[in-house]
Amino acid sequence: MSAKNLLDSTNGRFLTFGILYISEGIPVGFTSTAMVAFMRQQGIPLDQIGAFVAALYLPWAFKWAWAPLIDLIKLPRLGGRKAWILFCTSMMVVTLMIVAKIDFAANFDLLLAMIVLNNIFCATQDVAIDSLAVHALKEDERGRGNGFMFGGQYLGIGLGGGAAIWVFGQYGFDATLAYIGGMMAMNLLFVVFFVRDPYADPSAPRERDVLRKLVTNLISFVKVTYDSFWRSGRGPMVGVAFSLLPCGAMALAYAILNTIQVDYGLTESQIAAINIYNTVAAGLGCLFGGWLGDRYGLKKTLAASYALTTVPTMMLAMQIYAHGLQAVPLDLLYAAIIAHGAVFGMSFGVRNAIFMGMTNPAVAATQFTAFMGMGNLAISIGNYWQGIVAERFDYAAVLALDSLIVLIPLCLVPFLKNREETEELLPVGADPAVRVD
Repeated sequence: MSAKNLLDSTNGRFLTFGILYISEGIPVGFTSTAMVAFMRQQGIPLDQIGAFVAALYLPWAFKWAWAPLIDLIKLPRLGGRKAWILFCTSMMVVTLMIVAKIDFAANFDLLLAMIVLNNIFCATQDVAIDSLAVHALKEDERGRGNGFMFGGQYLGIGLGGGAAIWVFGQYGFDATLAYIGGMMAMNLLFVVFFVRDPYADPSAPRERDVLRKLVTNLISFVKVTYDSFWRSGRGPMVGVAFSLLPCGAMALAYAILNTIQVDYGLTESQIAAINIYNTVAAGLGCLFGGWLGDRYGLKKTLAASYALTTVPTMMLAMQIYAHGLQAVPLDLLYAAIIAHGAVFGMSFGVRNAIFMGMTNPAVAATQFTAFMGMGNLAISIGNYWQGIVAERFDYAAVLALDSLIVLIPLCLVPFLKNREETEELLPVGADPAVRVD
C-alpha cells in the first residue's frame, strides 16, 4: 500500500475531503434526483415523492444516535476511521443496487425501507469523514475546507443525478447502474491508496474487555458531549436551534426542483443538463462561499447567502402564480434554478464551517454529526410539507412559503459564535492528541 497520505498537506486535505464528499453525493444524487425524476415520469403523486425524499434524509437526521460508535470504536489496527469509510462505502454500493431494482410503483413500502437502510450506511460514512475532517482541518482552513467538501458533494450529486439521467436516456437502466457502481468503486480505490487516519496504528495491541471498556467510555463520553453542547458558551446552544431551521430557501434544492422539471415538460436530456448546470453552480458556490467566509467573516457571508436564496425562489413563485408553470419562459426557469444552486451552495458550505467552530474535537463525530443531523431533519421535514402543499395547492404556494420561512434563521445569525474553551475531560481511554490546547 502506498505510504502517501494526502492529509499531510493543506492542499491534500482540501482534495481528500472534496473527493470523499463526492462519494457521499453520488448515491444521494441518484436517489434524490434521478429516481425522483423517474418516479414523477411514471405518475407517482407529489406527496408520495415528498415522503420518499423525507425517508431518504431521516437516517441523516438521526445519525447522531450511533455517531458515538465512531469516536469510541477507533479500530486502530484496521485503519481507524478509514476502516469505517471503506465498509460503509461498500455497503452503500450493495444496497443502492438493490434499491434500483425495486418496482417503486408496486412495492413503495419496500422501497422506503431499503432507501432508509442505504442511507444509514451513507450517513455513517459521513460521520467518519466529518470526524476525520474536524481533526485534520486547521482553524484557518475550515471555510475553504467546507467549500471543497460540499462542492465535492454537489459534484457527486450531479454525477449521480443529472449525469445518471443522461446515461439512462442514452444507454438504458443497466448501463446507469454500472456507471454508478463504477464511480463508487473509484472512490473506494482513492481511500485505499491515498488516505490514512493519523490515529491508526497497525501495531496497537488487541483490545480486551471491549464491552466493559465501551460502557465505561460511553458514560464519560456522554458527560463530555453534554459539556460540549451546554457548557461551552452560548454558541453551541444557539447552534442547536439554528441547525433545526432551513438552510435558506430550500424548495429549489430537493424534490420540488425535480418534480417541477417533469411537470414543466422537460425531456430527459433537458432534465439531465439543468441538473448538471445546477450542481456545478452549487459546487462553485460552496467554494466561493468558503473563500468569502474565510476572508470577510462566516456570519456575514452566511446571512447574505441565506437572503439571496429567496430571490430566485420568489421570482419563480411570482411567475407561476401570475401565468402558470407551463407559461414560465424556459430561459427564466433555467436561470432561477441555476442561480438558486449557486447561492444555496454558498449558504450550505459556510453554515457547516460555523458548526465546526462550535464542535469539540474530543467528540467530533458526535457533536458535529448532531448539528448536521438536525440540519438534515429540517431537510426531511421540508420535503414532507412541500410535497403536501404542492399536491393540495400548487408550486407557487410552496415557493412563496419557503421564502418567508427564511426570516426565522436569519434572526439567529447574529448570535452564532464558536464554543468557549473550558476544562473539558476526554472520554476514558481517548487519545489526548485530540484535545484543544
